[in-house]
Amino acid sequence: MITKVIALLVVLIVIPYCMGLLPASFIDSDRIKHTATYVMGFIFSLAIFELIAVPVIICKADGFPLIVGLFFGIQCAFAMAGLIVFTFRVKKKGGVPDAKSIKDEKKIAKDELIMWICVALLVLFQVVMYVCMEAFDGDDAYYVVQSLLTNDTDTLYRIKPYTGLSTSMDLRHALASVPVWLAFLSRVSGIHPTIMAHSVIGILLIPLMYMVYYNCGTLLFNKDGKRTAAFLLFVNFIYIFGNVSIYTGSTFFLTRTWQGKSMLANFVICSVIWLILSIFKTEDEEEERQTLGFWLTLFALSIVAAMCSTASVFLVAMLIGIYGITMTVCKKDIQIALKLMITCVPLVAYGAIYLLM
Repeated sequence: MITKVIALLVVLIVIPYCMGLLPASFIDSDRIKHTATYVMGFIFSLAIFELIAVPVIICKADGFPLIVGLFFGIQCAFAMAGLIVFTFRVKKKGGVPDAKSIKDEKKIAKDELIMWICVALLVLFQVVMYVCMEAFDGDDAYYVVQSLLTNDTDTLYRIKPYTGLSTSMDLRHALASVPVWLAFLSRVSGIHPTIMAHSVIGILLIPLMYMVYYNCGTLLFNKDGKRTAAFLLFVNFIYIFGNVSIYTGSTFFLTRTWQGKSMLANFVICSVIWLILSIFKTEDEEEERQTLGFWLTLFALSIVAAMCSTASVFLVAMLIGIYGITMTVCKKDIQIALKLMITCVPLVAYGAIYLLM
């Protein structure tokens, strides 16, 4: 049991955080928090998995062991690169804030502290309910079984989950490789894919989403801790009491946490908004080079969007496109639209693969 927990901690927390140090090294240290560093590393980790998984799925029917080996090796290489680049930056450019600034940041009023404690308790409540309560969903007959088949047989979308019979590759689902990612986590940790989906992965994904909202809040409220805490309290209540329909984002988030559709609606789209806010809020005040890490993460996020669902090809591209058109008109700068178009290239590529094949 201890070995399984350590394996998951390394694969889901330590390595992604170290990977996040790579894009964070291209961002001013005053504008990047540990939560943002981890979220960026997690995004890059999923993007690398998608880039490895899709070609193998298409070309090699029993290529799951190849995916496991390649992904783990490349992920470790990027983590080492992140550590090296960040260490070099700290030594050469003084990227670590001084002790005085750290001390100042720790001064929190009592009422604000109470609000942050309430936020933490509400997030913890959702995690406990995810682990302890059972949410029935008919899609498990496909997605969770697909993870189980991948882990047990090493085959990739060549067996029908409903019947167990052989079939040709299902390209629509094959391009969205979240079930294969869950199978990877099961393989490296030894935890059954069903347990991984229903009782484990949400322990990470639920706090992860609130990390994104936290970073959005710090930008929207200019690092005002009390207003950011109030914002997170509001978001928590929206999600806890949002089960007014089986189609709401709240319902997907807390009852289908492990599905790509839920990750798209609650993590990817929110991350797009956070990154765009970070890019243009920073560009108003700093040199353009300080936003390179955010631009790279937005490009990687487009790959993650395709990994979560084929619907992201138009949903995320439309979100980025609308914002790009609006900012281009407001600032009268065509370069904004061109840069955002480049970040949508992965979505266009995946859409072309789906249509052509």
